[in-house]
Amino acid sequence: MDLQKLMLYVNILGICLPVALTYVLIVNILLDLPIYPSSIVILALGYVIMIKRNPLFQDLWQKWFRKQ
Repeated sequence: MDLQKLMLYVNILGICLPVALTYVLIVNILLDLPIYPSSIVILALGYVIMIKRNPLFQDLWQKWFRKQ
């Protein structure tokens, strides 16, 4: 497999996983299920890494919110 294609998939997962964990935590709150501290730490770490280190996210952010 091409290294660039692999990095693209890793960056896509780096965007999808924190967003999916956010929805899981919201559902846990609505259904009164337990929320573990480790999931909150993983969520925060996932968003920090996504915003700071994910070039795909940064490109998408600039395309969506660039003032024209």
